[in-house]
Amino acid sequence: MSVLSAKRISERLIPPPEDKCGLVITPLLDRAHMFDFDSVDLRLGCHFLLPRMLQQPYYCPDVSSVTGLHHTQVHVPLGKYLVVPAHQTVLGATLEFIKLPYDVCGQILTKSSLARTFVVVETAPWIHPEYRGCLTLEIANVSNTPVLLYPGRAICQLILLDVERKEDERTKLAPSYFGPVYPEPPKFSNPQDDLLNIGVESTWLIKRCRAERAGIVIEE
Repeated sequence: MSVLSAKRISERLIPPPEDKCGLVITPLLDRAHMFDFDSVDLRLGCHFLLPRMLQQPYYCPDVSSVTGLHHTQVHVPLGKYLVVPAHQTVLGATLEFIKLPYDVCGQILTKSSLARTFVVVETAPWIHPEYRGCLTLEIANVSNTPVLLYPGRAICQLILLDVERKEDERTKLAPSYFGPVYPEPPKFSNPQDDLLNIGVESTWLIKRCRAERAGIVIEE
């Protein structure tokens, strides 16, 4: 596995979007400055998910995570900014829509200049071949002061790597790989279902989640 240079990335951008070997990164703004020797700068988009204060004193990762109950959607136009308080987090997305070829994977790194303000940016750590969409970014302000985020500014670097994979090894992709253009909340199954899959039939966590759905409060 080797990292694609800026020259090889540019070559992969030439084929049309429907080409199985083609790479798509759009829009390509300020192209003269977006490429480093071995990476591409991506910019912050205009849509965010802000965590809501929960009624219960904990967060239970279950199927309710995708219902919108845990986040507030916010749109910040270009030219405006979002204030992220100290020690708070938000979900954002890249301004660019990307499509990876079947033989290329990727990784996101926080831009070093931003990291020195104690802002940490990450996606799901690895981007699989054939992914397409805007990348959801987990943005954490771990500093002691509020930080302003401006949509349209470079926020992270995309590293692309070759994957040793033949074309006939391509598989049908899960729906989550196709077309997200806004930040996406986490997706979970219910914890009791995950635990039952490994033979755990009864735990305090399962009882708590079942009681929560029934509107019953149980003590720890």
